[in-house]
Amino acid sequence: MGPSRIAIVFDDERQRKRFAAQAGGGARLHEVSGGDGLIKLAAARAVDVVIVGVLNRNDEFLALALQDLDRRAPEIALVGVFELSRPSLDEAADLAREVPRMGFACRPGPRFDYLIRLRAAGRAAPTFTPLLIGCIDRLPLFGAAKDFALLQALHPSFAAGIPEQARELGVSRRNLERWFQGPDICSAGGFQSVCAAAEAAYLRMSGLAEREIAAVVEVLGRDGVANPIGVSRAIKRSLQLGLEELRAGGQATLLEAVNEGLRTSRDPTRIPVQWEPDTHYAPRPGVLSVPVTDRVTLMDPSRGIEHPLDHFGMDAWPLVLRGMSFSRLILELVSLRQEPPHLVRSRLISWLGELLVLGLIRREPGSAEAGEA
Repeated sequence: MGPSRIAIVFDDERQRKRFAAQAGGGARLHEVSGGDGLIKLAAARAVDVVIVGVLNRNDEFLALALQDLDRRAPEIALVGVFELSRPSLDEAADLAREVPRMGFACRPGPRFDYLIRLRAAGRAAPTFTPLLIGCIDRLPLFGAAKDFALLQALHPSFAAGIPEQARELGVSRRNLERWFQGPDICSAGGFQSVCAAAEAAYLRMSGLAEREIAAVVEVLGRDGVANPIGVSRAIKRSLQLGLEELRAGGQATLLEAVNEGLRTSRDPTRIPVQWEPDTHYAPRPGVLSVPVTDRVTLMDPSRGIEHPLDHFGMDAWPLVLRGMSFSRLILELVSLRQEPPHLVRSRLISWLGELLVLGLIRREPGSAEAGEA
């Protein structure tokens, strides 16, 4: 049965009309201006589903209102609509971490229709997105690769074209693929398939029929129509997991397969890094750190590479030079920057990953004697 009472919050009129039309039907729509209106409707028990544009420029406290709804009204389904821009993707990812039962979509369609269904209070998250975001946070992703990865976690799809997605994110396909040629990461196409397969497997474990799963994650036949027969094949192909293995191992087995799949490099001889706590990082021979105006630029004169450090890099680089382990780097940066540990860890992985790709640093195994003065 579809929802009968829907609250909708957008600051973009075009988006509001698109998603209101998709959610409409026989539903009663409440168009509200921000989080205060949502809280009032929830207090009056007048809403079953909330649909919001995650990047709301008129209400900077909308995210706090959604967190409040998550605590006070677990029976209300929460759906976020994001845009293909870095601020919107980042805001949606933050909401996925803070409100795990919230689902996300970037366009009307079967996924959006699935997310706005009524659900009993206390049920598990409707999608695998929160766990996919956690997997992504542990990977050496930065720039366009991070945007692409977040898109796959927020709106998983087998059918979305890489060239079209790259163009929507403001990069060429060739440039996007280049971001996925670094260490410890699969190709862009592989990344998309693993995320879509993870979502399909999670929905299968949650009891959704394969006919509906095929529509939600776009397992399509040659005629472009959702193909339920292909769901189990798609999961097996992308995750190397059969349905019996999923039933036996549950979510832990699925997470393990996803993490392994996302780290399956194109080079079969390359061993994926696990960002071990005692791993150290050091400049490669010949790499110089040169002050330029108020910043520091890393240079490798032999290869003609110059890489200016941003504010995060300016904080982290002296700690790397002191020989600190990965875990100690996190602790020191959390204290220095006064930011949450999970954000510092994610940013540190991205930053170190970028320097590894550029060949400006190297990994060194940890040891009890390594200096961390």
